[in-house]
Amino acid sequence: MDRIRLWGALVLLVLVQAPLIFSLDCNAISQANYLTCMEILNSNLTQIEKEAIISNLEYGKKFYPDHQFVYDVNSNLKIDSAPIGIQNYNGIFVRNAWMSIFTMMPSVLYNNTLFVSNKTKVLTGFNYSVQTPSNYYSSGYPSTSQGDCKRIYTLVRNDAENKIYANNNYQGSGKLVDLSINQDSQIKANYLINVAYSIDHYYWQRYCSRYKNGRCVSYSYRCSYNYNEVKSDSISITDSLNVGFYNNSLIGNIKTINTYSGTTKFEPNYSNSFELSFQDSQFKFNQFTYAINYSKDPYFVYTLKAEDYNQEKITNILKDGKYILVKNTNNCTINAFDFFNSIETTCFIESKNVSFYIKTNKLGYLQNETINVSVYPQNLLVNLTYANKTQEIEGNISLRAEFLQNKITVKYENYETQRIINVSDQNRFAIIWNFSIFGILNYLLYAILKKYLGGLI
Repeated sequence: MDRIRLWGALVLLVLVQAPLIFSLDCNAISQANYLTCMEILNSNLTQIEKEAIISNLEYGKKFYPDHQFVYDVNSNLKIDSAPIGIQNYNGIFVRNAWMSIFTMMPSVLYNNTLFVSNKTKVLTGFNYSVQTPSNYYSSGYPSTSQGDCKRIYTLVRNDAENKIYANNNYQGSGKLVDLSINQDSQIKANYLINVAYSIDHYYWQRYCSRYKNGRCVSYSYRCSYNYNEVKSDSISITDSLNVGFYNNSLIGNIKTINTYSGTTKFEPNYSNSFELSFQDSQFKFNQFTYAINYSKDPYFVYTLKAEDYNQEKITNILKDGKYILVKNTNNCTINAFDFFNSIETTCFIESKNVSFYIKTNKLGYLQNETINVSVYPQNLLVNLTYANKTQEIEGNISLRAEFLQNKITVKYENYETQRIINVSDQNRFAIIWNFSIFGILNYLLYAILKKYLGGLI
């Protein structure tokens, strides 16, 4: 039971599957997973939890839409009779006729909408049988059946065609039909069966079996051909399925921001699921989890079902907001994918060693004097902070000197440099200057008086 509890905890943790269309048994599960499936069915888990676990026993790629796997399973199903819940139709000669749209391949069921790409296939199932009437032979005159002493049936027509339409535009016929669509569509299948029999009718014909003196004195009856008719039987079965057209422009790349002290800073740019791998580190963003949705019990046709996930996973990588910092950038590869599209490529890593500095037109300023600042290289977009005010600049800027504000700071990404200046108060400078002049004048006056008055001073 510990194993069952573990499965239950896993389901509650990852939330990979909502309730399925049909209740499950283990007949659709491979032999390798059959015993595990039976354990789950006999456990104390809720029905939703059981269905969630069983639906993923056969599907190992939790975060990736493996359409080939689904196609291989569905295309090898052996289906002769109607799934549970699908109506059988009977006619004069046609028996147990049925047809149903099974699924689209590739397709993804998401938020109760079945999404398909512009190139997809529709998988349908259908079948019927023909009940051939028994020929009739009378046991002898006057025995008949419906007025016939003999009735012979010959099959002259037995054909059926399953035609597929997208928004009433004919696409093809068969069990697996290629579709090309560019909008939300209604997929319709029309299964038309035509059976016809040629029927030869015979009747009791009286004839003279003995003549006497040129007159018939005894009559007998023989079963002779009377006429032919053709009786037809036609059954038309229609099924439809609404699908959503998946129109998405997949994005998956990285931008090199800078390289500093052996660490490279990247900005990942992606629209859906994204995997960025290096020699010994990795960044992943998984937008969805994927599982199997079963339908058409007891055949359990596979359809991929997506659930929102939107989780990141990092290995040996530092995260800085939307940026990632990587030490070893060797063997860099990108894998981006959505429901139907994928991008697999190697990375293009630019060399961006950062070196920038600040210059001012001088080192000392009076209050309110203009400070001319230049940041090199001139095309670098940076954040400059002076006197508790930050602004984004590129190249040059003029600032107003403020008393006791002696530091200019420039930041670029995670890097920073500073310029120290001296700003003096103009009023204080004036007072000191005046006192200095007054002292000098007093000194000069004292020197003159001493020279000319001599010993009087």
